[in-house]
Amino acid sequence: MKGLLLAVSLLAGAITGHNTWQRQIIGAEQDHSLAQEGSDCEHFYSTTFTSFPVQIDDQEQRELPLTNIEQLHVVTGQEGSVSIRGWNKPFARLIVCRHAVGQTREQTRRILESITVSHAEGEIVAHGPDLDETQAWWANVILYVPRKTNIDVHAANGGVAIRNVEGHVTASATRGGISVAQSTGRYDITTQSGGITLDRVSGRVSAASHEGPIALKLAPPDVPSLEVKAERTGDIVCRLDACGNRGASTWTANRRLLRIGGGAPDYRLSTTGARILIDYLR
Repeated sequence: MKGLLLAVSLLAGAITGHNTWQRQIIGAEQDHSLAQEGSDCEHFYSTTFTSFPVQIDDQEQRELPLTNIEQLHVVTGQEGSVSIRGWNKPFARLIVCRHAVGQTREQTRRILESITVSHAEGEIVAHGPDLDETQAWWANVILYVPRKTNIDVHAANGGVAIRNVEGHVTASATRGGISVAQSTGRYDITTQSGGITLDRVSGRVSAASHEGPIALKLAPPDVPSLEVKAERTGDIVCRLDACGNRGASTWTANRRLLRIGGGAPDYRLSTTGARILIDYLR
């Protein structure tokens, strides 16, 4: 239960901004603990709440060949989240969860029919109509990929969940959280206002959030090399034994910078206005 509460609190979706159409969107919630279990649109980890009177949903599934594809690029629309999971098959499976909201059923049906997620030469991109005060849409993407896959994924007002992937992964979100679990490789992760959770991720990891918290969960008794920086109003909470050992760790006087180990660190974590938590799985 503690893990569930941590994931929800760190990765809750941001309330939308100040544009006219956005005042119709109430907000979104992301529970990345569910991303480990759900395999379809009904059990997707992200839920968007709106004040529009009509909502219509549907989903589609297709298999994607990956021959000669060196890297997958995934881009959501202005709204929408992504769940990526590694599996032991040579092709990718794409599940698209399409959602449209509007004032009438006829209008909303037209919006839904205009939402597409294209795939060409390794690029998966969501498209749809303009968002305004009368209509909105979002497309959540569930993607199964060969475990060894290089990925570049970006979400705007949504989150990203990655599990069981080995490769070079770049993930960014503007107003949403990012969760990576049981994965290895090189990871470059950035968010503006969402949190980041790293759950048993090994390799070389760089994670930076402007306003969101970061949680690093390690499998005991691992003690990786770390460089952790919290600027402005951020702070660092480290519950590893090494963090209290002067011979194993180095803190600055204001405890805004922590280093464990020498050489290039396995993990570089930074935030400018939130907490960084480092702990073992419990």
